[in-house]
Amino acid sequence: MSALRLWGNEDTIELSRIKRVRGILIAIIAVTSLTPLVFVAPDDAPVIVNVYKYLAKTGAFVGSMLLIWQFLLGFRGVVSSVFPDLTWVVELHKWLGQFGVPIIALHPIFIGLYYGATEGTNIYALDLGDPFSQWVLLGMITLGVIAFVVVTSVFFRDQLGFYPWLYTHLSSYLIPPFLFVHSFLLGPTIQHTPMRFYWWFFAGVVALMYLYRMLHKLGVGSRTYRVTGAREVADSTTEVVMETSTRPFLPAPGQFVYLRHSLGENSHPYTVSTYDPQRRRLGVTVKEEGEQTARLQEASEGLELIVDGPYGVFTRDALATDLPVVMIAGGIGITPFRRLWETLEQEQSREAHLVYGSEYASDIAYRDELDALEHVNVVHVLNEEPDFDGETGTVTIEVLQRHLPRELSDYQFLICGPPAMILTLEESLHDADVPPDQVTHELFAT
Repeated sequence: MSALRLWGNEDTIELSRIKRVRGILIAIIAVTSLTPLVFVAPDDAPVIVNVYKYLAKTGAFVGSMLLIWQFLLGFRGVVSSVFPDLTWVVELHKWLGQFGVPIIALHPIFIGLYYGATEGTNIYALDLGDPFSQWVLLGMITLGVIAFVVVTSVFFRDQLGFYPWLYTHLSSYLIPPFLFVHSFLLGPTIQHTPMRFYWWFFAGVVALMYLYRMLHKLGVGSRTYRVTGAREVADSTTEVVMETSTRPFLPAPGQFVYLRHSLGENSHPYTVSTYDPQRRRLGVTVKEEGEQTARLQEASEGLELIVDGPYGVFTRDALATDLPVVMIAGGIGITPFRRLWETLEQEQSREAHLVYGSEYASDIAYRDELDALEHVNVVHVLNEEPDFDGETGTVTIEVLQRHLPRELSDYQFLICGPPAMILTLEESLHDADVPPDQVTHELFAT
């Protein structure tokens, strides 16, 4: 039995586990977010007053819990040990924010109506000499921070660029402590029911995550790798190889690691494009896209890098199925496929294709290796060379149909490249009746 077949059986089991863990996580989030409502008791008041109360508490507790879970899932080091599919976790992180923010907005609306109906007061007419108003103000500031994070992330991320957006996004670290302080000091449900123990538990979990985040920034959980060599594999694209003298990472095909030069630098993800467990060696392929990638390309032999990971499950879908495989890459999105095509080249009984979109012929990474493949069918698509003998323009579903001998629905598709390419291809494949579970992507974006 072939190595790939054995690998596929293992990955089928692992994929089943991942799906099961996903369901368990979603169930835990739902249960823990709704549980606080059990402690809310109705008032001896008209029905409308109790409607105000329960909507206000839903905003306060359910909305806060969704944002707390969003915060907890933002720490990749802890999360990846339980949920290796970091891409899915990132999507869940976004989803929690999309639902949590509108729900939490219920609180200021209906708590104001509740106090107006029960006490005839406008709690937003602040008297800063009154402690109650001071804690109301803290809640208003918290909402302001949430609004700032949402606006900069949803509407201005592309305009800001990655690092300015990242630094503005760090203001979200203020949200959990503000939420807890505001609710502990003003919330009668927390003050006068067992809910306070529930809330203290999650406050403790959040505090531990802050501590972990600081330790992670200081390098705890990371490993040091030393650069042993580098070679150019295409224009402005370099493979950097490194080794470690400590316990090495064990990256599966398609997984990525985070690299940084120093503790004070932000880390960036890079796919592991080569791996040698015997020599404790791994390599990443880097296209010059900015200051850090340029520095990494110029790394001299002996330079130490801080590495943590590995993350991701991208190519596992291909290894867990018997379907013919189609790898679709755009630009530097070729890197997750390198270790996979090496494996598929040895699996002669399994149909395999690689469709690779590049701007120019000189941009094709690992050209010599690709040209030497005999079993894996390689199709190049060049966007800026109209006189090219092969496919020109961009990778489209028409290109796939011209080069794939079966119906599209008979294949397992793996796509990695720029977001626009991925979204267009996924939509086209779904329109062509390819089942959603046969189309997997890994987003590559600068």
